Amino acid sequence: MGDWHQAEEHAERAELLLARGRGTEAEAEIRRAIEIDPVRGEWHAALALVLESVDRLEEALASMRQAAVLLPEDIQPLTSSAELSLRLDRPEEAIEHAERAIEFPEAEEQIHAVKIAALHRLERVEDAELAYFVAQQKFEEMPSCLVAMGDLQADQHAFDRASWCYREAMRQAPSMPRLRARIASILGATGRPERALQLHMAELRENPASIESLLACGRLLVRLNRHPEAVDRFRRVLEVEPAHLAAHWELGLTALSLSRFDEARVEFEIARRLDPDMPFIRRRLAEALLGCGELERARVQLEEAIDRLLPEDSFEERFHLADLLLEVESTTKALPLFERLAAEHPEDLQVLRRLAVCRYRVGETAGGITISRRVLRQDPTCIRSMHNLSVAAMEEGRFMSAFIWAKRGLAEDPLDPGLRRLRSRLWTRLAWTWSLGLPRLAGSALARGVERIRSRRNHPTG
Repeated sequence: MGDWHQAEEHAERAELLLARGRGTEAEAEIRRAIEIDPVRGEWHAALALVLESVDRLEEALASMRQAAVLLPEDIQPLTSSAELSLRLDRPEEAIEHAERAIEFPEAEEQIHAVKIAALHRLERVEDAELAYFVAQQKFEEMPSCLVAMGDLQADQHAFDRASWCYREAMRQAPSMPRLRARIASILGATGRPERALQLHMAELRENPASIESLLACGRLLVRLNRHPEAVDRFRRVLEVEPAHLAAHWELGLTALSLSRFDEARVEFEIARRLDPDMPFIRRRLAEALLGCGELERARVQLEEAIDRLLPEDSFEERFHLADLLLEVESTTKALPLFERLAAEHPEDLQVLRRLAVCRYRVGETAGGITISRRVLRQDPTCIRSMHNLSVAAMEEGRFMSAFIWAKRGLAEDPLDPGLRRLRSRLWTRLAWTWSLGLPRLAGSALARGVERIRSRRNHPTG
């Protein structure tokens, strides 16, 4: 009996310590209670709550599952296990726990929402919609299910349906957190950033330290070209959490868009230290370094970025990386990228133009000429291709072809500085060639004249 009382005292102390935010001490107390009586399911559930409070979700889930085994008639451990599984991105486990909990007569609509969200994660859209309709038959009001269905519809770009779900959830449960933020995200996606910003600002008035709302506000302010205000929001995130990766990233992007390259470099370097595997961090850092005039360091970052290139990277990002490699004169690295892009998008003129430049630079003149002619078949007015063809012809000593391409380009744009300089170079080369050939020509003519005179002297005519 004494041990039982002692275990109860440990559990009560753990509850008090947890309420005061002293998670480590609370964990020690509840573990002492479990050592005394390891079959008390509610104490395993209490340990799970303590572990969850210190963000040790894996251990929390294990403890909550143990509580569910020890308390087979209690729905709460199953519900909590489903929620923890979803937070740990284990949707299959979440569905398993949720379906067992739904069998209880007292199951609330929240557990149905967990099942809908888990099915959404697995991209089982029809099953998620069916789970929503099943819940609809049981509950008159179900704000959590409405939010889960709204998230699904938003992910499917069915923004009108998503907006209705969120607004109906707000009508049923006005105090539910993050509803205004969800509606604002729909407004932002449908081209109404000003209204979206108003909703996020309302959310911030209630919760000034909300990192999600501060970041969303900052991104909308960037879209509205209100950069100083955006920077202020991102810096407020860092006041709450100094090592927040997304805030440093957004500050770097904002500085880069404003050509504040040194500020961008600092923010991207911090972001890279926080997460060396962050997508695109090296190519954005390389842009900042280029703006700072640090060509060699930029080249190093870009060549590292090639090794981390993923097959699912978008066309825009791969093109951007290849273009930067071309800018830092890492042509041999850029060429294979542009060749792959050209194979995927054979009609894209920007890709073809840069592919031609790569081939010219690595000495594949014939390949460059082929691509330039291909560009001109699609765009007969492309001055850059005419310029490149003229240069290639001049370097091969085909001055007539070089003049023809230069003339054709100048007919499109008589003031093009590149073609005007090229025409001057062509005239200079011709003049130089003529001046070198003139003495030889004169000497040859003089020699022929002397030979004729000698011939007449030796063979006089009557």
